[in-house]
This record gives sequence, structure tokens and C-alpha cells, in this order.
Amino acid sequence: MLGKLMKYDLRSCMRRFGPLWVAALALSVLNGLSFRYVLDAPGQHSGLLTFLLGILPVMLLFGLFFAIAILSLVFICERFYKGLLGSEGYLMFTLPAPVGAHIASKGLTALILEIISGVVALASGALLVTVYHPEGFEDGIRQALEMLRQLDLPASLPWLIAEGLLLGLVTAAAETLRIYLAISLGHLAKKHRVACSLLSYVGIGIVLNILFMFGVNAAASGFRAVSGVSILTGLDSLSSAGAAASAMGGALFFELLLGTVYFLLSRWILKHKLNLE
Repeated sequence: MLGKLMKYDLRSCMRRFGPLWVAALALSVLNGLSFRYVLDAPGQHSGLLTFLLGILPVMLLFGLFFAIAILSLVFICERFYKGLLGSEGYLMFTLPAPVGAHIASKGLTALILEIISGVVALASGALLVTVYHPEGFEDGIRQALEMLRQLDLPASLPWLIAEGLLLGLVTAAAETLRIYLAISLGHLAKKHRVACSLLSYVGIGIVLNILFMFGVNAAASGFRAVSGVSILTGLDSLSSAGAAASAMGGALFFELLLGTVYFLLSRWILKHKLNLE
């Protein structure tokens, strides 16, 4: 059932953002062509032509990516609120699917939206540079690869990169679930639900900051309780790669824990406190 729910949500997502992604890629090509025309012949064009071909396309491209970022946030909030807590909720909750499947469908769709938008942003930059100066782009990649080969990189670097990417995905998913929890808490109010959702989001952030400060203080107390000799010995036994992996592993566990708490609380509210009136 989760696949059928996601199919419905993804169709709505692609219908709204597909043209924007295509427009971003097309604007990147246009920027590359305009750069070749203007920058390769400095001082040979009027100020108006330089603005129209060299500055305006860049402004449009950055403006489009800013619009995609804002619209993505609006879409994430809108699909959850209207799809589960608004008028569409009457239909969605009549389907033979558990509440958790509805939340998971919205969350996974939001994560796919964020991933595709990030890939489009990277592809747009690569397209712009390639169209503007293809030889320089190839030389830059070749030099970067040669520099990496000369560096004394740890053998665990691919695992560190994979762990970093996984941490980024989990963090994005947890942040989306935090938004869902804030909207669910705001829906419990009888009036001004949007304002209450915003206050709930801020309140969750304040609670997290307080817990973080308690955790830092507890860690500092434990750190001072250990003798300096044992601390230095422990630090010497750790490589920089191992320390980075341990830090990312701890952050990954923390984000997974937060996401699970957000998900369970949202599911409980939608299952026991849902009011579509």
C-alpha cells in the first residue's frame, strides 16, 4: 500500500517540479552560452547587452533555484497538511492503509524531491561550466583526480564519504518529520492552527537546544573526570579517519533517534487525536 500512496504523491511532485528542473537545466546551458559570448570578448559589447547576456541569465538562474527551495518547503508542508489534515484527509484515511504508511509516503516523497533538486543543482553547475569552457572543465577534473592520487588518503575514505551521504539523507528525513510533528501539534489547536504549527516547530527546536546543552555539559563533566594521561593515550590510539567515522556514526544515531521520535509522535497524534472538522 505504501507504493500506491507514494505513486500518488510522486505524481503530484513531478507535475509541479518537473518543469522547474527542466527550466533550471536549460538556463544553465543558456548561461554557459552567454558567458562564452560576453566574457570571451570583454569590452566589445554595450552595457545593456552585457547585462542582458552576462548578468540577467545568472540572476534568473539563482532566482529559479531560490524559488525551487521555497516551493519545496511549501510543497512538503502542503502535502502533509492538506493530504492528511485537510479536506483530502477524509478520502486518504478511508484507504486500507495504516497511519504510518501515510506519513512514510509523504516523508519519502519529500526526501526524493530534495535529492532530485540537489542533483539538478549539481548538474546545472556542471552543464554551465561545460558549455562555457569544455576544455577547462575536463582539465579541472583531470587535475583534481591527479591531486587526489598524490594525497595520502586513508583507505576508509570511500566509507567515510558513504557515511557522510547517509548522514545527510537521514538528517533531511528527520528534519522533514520534525515539520510533520509541528504541523500535527498545531492541528490540535482549535484556532490559528498555522500559527500554532510555527510555534510548535520553534518549541521543538528550543527543547532540542536545551537537551543538547545538557548533553554537552554531561560530556564535559565526564571528560574532566578522566585523567589527562588516559585522555592523551586514547587520542593517540585514534586515527583522524576513525575519529571522523565515530563522530558521524554518533550523529547518524542521534538523527535516527530524533526521526523515530518525530514519526512515532506524529503517528500517535494522527491516530488518536485527528480532527478533520
